[in-house]
Amino acid sequence: MEKQIFTIGYTIPTFDKSHVDFYDGLSLMDADVLLISPDALEPRGDWVNFTTSDGGCYNVAASKTYKQKMSSLRKEIEDYLNAGKNVFILLTKKEEYQLANSVSSERKGQNTFNTEMYGNYNFLPTNIGALTSASGKHIEFSGNPTFSDFYEKFGKDLEYQLYIENPSGAQIIFTGKDKTKILGAIYKIKNGHLVVLPFIKYDEKKFTEHRGKEKKAYWTKEATQFGKSLVKALVDIDKALRKGGDKTPPPDWTNEADFQLAQEQILKKETEKKSKEIDELILQKNELLTKIDQEIRLRDLLFEKGKILESAINLALEILGYKAENYNDGNLELDHVITSPEGDRFIGEAEGKDTSAINIDKFRQLATNIQEDLQREEIENPAIGILFGNGFRLTKPSERAEQFTTKCINTAKSSNCVLVRTIDLFRVAKYVKESNDETFAKSCRDVIKNGVGKIIDFPVIPTP
Repeated sequence: MEKQIFTIGYTIPTFDKSHVDFYDGLSLMDADVLLISPDALEPRGDWVNFTTSDGGCYNVAASKTYKQKMSSLRKEIEDYLNAGKNVFILLTKKEEYQLANSVSSERKGQNTFNTEMYGNYNFLPTNIGALTSASGKHIEFSGNPTFSDFYEKFGKDLEYQLYIENPSGAQIIFTGKDKTKILGAIYKIKNGHLVVLPFIKYDEKKFTEHRGKEKKAYWTKEATQFGKSLVKALVDIDKALRKGGDKTPPPDWTNEADFQLAQEQILKKETEKKSKEIDELILQKNELLTKIDQEIRLRDLLFEKGKILESAINLALEILGYKAENYNDGNLELDHVITSPEGDRFIGEAEGKDTSAINIDKFRQLATNIQEDLQREEIENPAIGILFGNGFRLTKPSERAEQFTTKCINTAKSSNCVLVRTIDLFRVAKYVKESNDETFAKSCRDVIKNGVGKIIDFPVIPTP
């Protein structure tokens, strides 16, 4: 019987009917082989632009539908693997989309969106390792005989758009020059396998010809040969990965007591015991990894930019005793709204530069934000402005030049703003976090409050 292949996000030439739209909701269980290209797993629906800053998010309806579709796909893949089938994933670029979980109206005409970032690899039922988008064509083959024919026929068509680091329990098939950068691997999951591969590229224009008066598009003979060859290669890999090839699955009645072997029962009980121990250890490991991720967020102050840097700044300020949060009511978006226990209020802007110092670009935005914040009905006094700078962010801190340009420093004096180096903020926040020294935290807040017009020099960290 001919194997049935389904594809999502990737059309195999001459196998157009095998392509399944991600949003159609068609069951995948009828397929013998499943191939997915994650670049097609993107939200559809209305986009909401933020009025006071660049960016926006998908509206609540589109976001909800997208997450439901991804959840359904994840469940189908889990069932697919449980049934002993194999799933092939083409490693395309990792994308993240800003989704709206809810929206509320604080004032007429102003909406506040509760958002989250959601990635196109969230459909995976297991953690395959750290994913990093990168592109290239240098791909090294491990020599695994199961993939020899595939590599011989399609090696020239492979390109990588993403690599994996620290895969757990994976059988490595393809790598980059750096062997730690995984471009293809096999993961044994339940009764099946998850197979990740570099992207298989073909030229659709060269593979298409137009016939007749209406110039209808058809696949060329070369395209047909390519498609059939690719399907055969995937089916052959699928067969090789299935234990015993096409061995007949044991009928349910073989599980009856009359057909069970004594040693089999002993081994099954021992296996179940070990499985529970492994599951518990995996759970403990994942909890530790989550805690590590939370702990190292503070280190983002040293080298990050954008939203990640903003999040790390808020964390550091909270350690120092401030209440710090982002603000977005649909019309006004503020990176940092900061309030001290003493009642002082600040508006902050953050900037990270790869190979240069922080310039005056952010001052205009900061000044505008302070004025628009003051126009809110509940605000009576203008906030103090803080510009958080992470200049030369990719250079070791001890080797960096001054974080702010001379023009930036002079502008701070004339605009009554405070300048804070994020590497300095890291050091004092790290000390307070580890020492719980509230007196030192208070002295840091005092320095910031009295530091208008200059770069903040925090108090010297006490030595043990």
